[in-house]
Amino acid sequence: MLILDNEIDDAVLLILSALHADASDQESHRGEPGLSLARLSKRTELRMSTLRRHLTALEDAEIVSVVVNEDGTGRAILTPYGMAIFDALDESQTAGMM
Repeated sequence: MLILDNEIDDAVLLILSALHADASDQESHRGEPGLSLARLSKRTELRMSTLRRHLTALEDAEIVSVVVNEDGTGRAILTPYGMAIFDALDESQTAGMM
């Protein structure tokens, strides 16, 4: 689900990119860290069911942390490991463009 034919799934890249951008924007954190699942779904333009499926796989790989409340709402945040992976991906894409 995360990697297809040695390439990372586009949906996973969208999720990681949105979570990385949120983590980099400290001014947006008025309360809890991370993005609400609803906001992440809007930013990535992924249906909630698709988003949750990818987040489950990313959480199993310890790349993201997801907290789901009893009412079904929740938040997702990149773990330090996830930040390192995203930064490495970003560096490799930048190096590939040169």
